[in-house]
Amino acid sequence: MSDTAFEKDDRIASILVRLEDDVVRADVLESEEPLYEPPGDLVCRWTYIFKPRSTDEKEAQEAMKLTADNLFISLFEGEDGPTQENAKLKHLLGLMLERRRLLRVKSKDSTFTHYIHRPTKNEYSVPNVELDPQFFIENQEKLEFLGSTGREGSSETGKEKSNKS
Repeated sequence: MSDTAFEKDDRIASILVRLEDDVVRADVLESEEPLYEPPGDLVCRWTYIFKPRSTDEKEAQEAMKLTADNLFISLFEGEDGPTQENAKLKHLLGLMLERRRLLRVKSKDSTFTHYIHRPTKNEYSVPNVELDPQFFIENQEKLEFLGSTGREGSSETGKEKSNKS
């Protein structure tokens, strides 16, 4: 939106927008977000503190790929502790990544499921919320991109998951 590059410790709002056949991510300064008009349907948004990455880091290139794993991790960036922001999306991604064995349940309570992300050993607290059929009906098209991982059998939708629970 602005021509200014993000500086260390800037608060950034990331916005996923569904276009006709694609999902795009827009990153804007949180202070400029009210001026931003998404070019399509809003899928979700989250905020985080900007930390510049080394340009020669291979991880930086991998992080740019939009996958369920990267999206899950980016939803928690900049959070000081457990929050309910994007609770349903966090819960759905947590279930998907647990099934793919990228997350392991450390503990559960009535409010949160505490996961350990196997590749990084980081801990994440995911809100325990009800994923009602209406959530999947309203977001079916928006969530389709999460199933396209290229692995056989991993394109199961959240709706199919909720029927198995």
